[in-house]
Amino acid sequence: MASEPAAICIDVWKTYATSTGQVEALIGVDAEFARGAVTAVVGPSGSGKSTLLKLLAGLDRATRGDVVVQGRQLVGVAQRRMRYVRRHSMTYVFQRPADNFVPHLTLAEHASLVQGPGAPAGAQGHLEVFHQFGIGHKLGDLPQALSGGEQARAAFALALLRGTPLILADEPTAELDEHSALDLLSAVRLHADRGVAFILATHDRNVTDISDDVLLLERGRRVTDGGHAVEPLSSEEPATRPSLETVAVAHGITKSYGRGEEIVHAVSDVSVELQAGELVALVGRSGSGKSTLLNLLAGWQQPDAGTVSYSVESAAEADPAHLGWDALAVLPQKFGLMEELSVRGNVEYPARLAGRLCERREWIDSVMADLELRELADRLPQEISIGQQQRTALARALALAPAVVLADEPTAHQDARFRAAVLMLLRRMAESGTCCVVATHEEEVSELADRTWRMSEGTLATDPSPAGRGSAATDPDTRWKRPPTALRADCGTSP
Repeated sequence: MASEPAAICIDVWKTYATSTGQVEALIGVDAEFARGAVTAVVGPSGSGKSTLLKLLAGLDRATRGDVVVQGRQLVGVAQRRMRYVRRHSMTYVFQRPADNFVPHLTLAEHASLVQGPGAPAGAQGHLEVFHQFGIGHKLGDLPQALSGGEQARAAFALALLRGTPLILADEPTAELDEHSALDLLSAVRLHADRGVAFILATHDRNVTDISDDVLLLERGRRVTDGGHAVEPLSSEEPATRPSLETVAVAHGITKSYGRGEEIVHAVSDVSVELQAGELVALVGRSGSGKSTLLNLLAGWQQPDAGTVSYSVESAAEADPAHLGWDALAVLPQKFGLMEELSVRGNVEYPARLAGRLCERREWIDSVMADLELRELADRLPQEISIGQQQRTALARALALAPAVVLADEPTAHQDARFRAAVLMLLRRMAESGTCCVVATHEEEVSELADRTWRMSEGTLATDPSPAGRGSAATDPDTRWKRPPTALRADCGTSP
């Protein structure tokens, strides 16, 4: 029995019925996952990674084939028995960190509920595990008081506390800066050496580096040829950049939150200028204040002190809370897609709302093609992967070629190929005149940026980065012009 695999898939198929027909999420997948080993499940977004993990976790059922976990056949098992198997045999960590929590329970209360026989006992055991992930001081917090990265670390700490012999995690490092990701992966390696099996769906090279095995999926099939080649990001010498127009100014903005008797200074006395035609990388660890700063710049939160004002040709209003999509667009971490609209319906929504769908359709088609969304156009958001949802939300933000785009971790759920596609699209938008601010924990984004802001504990420092980095344009007289305001197609009257 010691050599029996932790899980086995034999000729596994999974078919979903959608409004547009049948979708083959998995096609004849065979796989074996060893005990005490780390297996990385990799592939482009939409390749079937999350579906495979959910079948192994008993959260979904295979259309046909055999799924065996800890020696138990899951296909055809009654729901009551399945709940017992899930409770004692495996732990599943959802891709969206917030989905792993009960909102009204603190982390300590979560830990008390989930702690299993294989985990450290008592409150001291809780503290030890959470300290491994740098959030031991957060045990009294509710999940919504944590950043996305802190939620991701807490969710994985809770998974370890359950003490099950198999842990399945969907993109466990997607929300983490490199330091936090390496801490998490060190814990994975330690527990694997103690006999726990890990199956991790990922786009992160750091995960594959510590893995014992790698399973590659493409379009639902297991493949062995290495998949897509990844084109390197452009690294051309910076071009000379003219003086740029200031489109927004934030002066002395501050935002604090109360957490019990503690005051958390999320953003402290930050002053910045946004300029047309530049790509700004806002770099920092999870919990450093990046998302809060973007929310203040977007007008989604009001600062306790300081001001944010915009000066954009298309808008008479300086307050960001009242700007239209053509002036200011945001890609949030939670995407905010409308479930009742198709992918195309979501992307077209800003143009339809502005009564400009006809003139923008050619541009929208171009953006959807760049992000490989056209073949998904008729599907609903819940019928596509998280990475595809993220690219849909980005395409929506760019639909009206806005003056300013604020993108929060736009590559967090993308594989290397789509990560490059997203960043180069934002780079091109900047070259056309849009100001693009990208909050990220990926240092590589700075290589494409004109400026880099570094966030730490709510304060901001600016790197002396050269302008025009990563530019693909060569004509200095045209590099910084905005896209045409009307990209007209022959489509008759406006809808």
